[in-house]
Amino acid sequence: MHLVLRDGFRGHSVIITMNGKRVYEAAGVTTDPVTVRADSVAVRVPVRTARVGVSVTPGNLGAAFDVDITLHPHVAISLVGDATLAFETSRVPFH
Repeated sequence: MHLVLRDGFRGHSVIITMNGKRVYEAAGVTTDPVTVRADSVAVRVPVRTARVGVSVTPGNLGAAFDVDITLHPHVAISLVGDATLAFETSRVPFH
């Protein structure tokens, strides 16, 4: 699975878990205005369905969702406004 942090990050701390296991942790995450990306990580997942959890501070935002990795191996995570985490899944990499 390939996770991409996209739009809206401005010096945030981000933790991403997959099936309860921490797979990403970073501070100072900031979206590049040219590429509209903040960071990315590839994660090996030995099961078909994964529960992806995201925690972002400041803002104390948290959300989780289930994704079928065989159908949607690419997941984009964005911040919308000050209080919304948005997820987008895809069969193909995000540009």
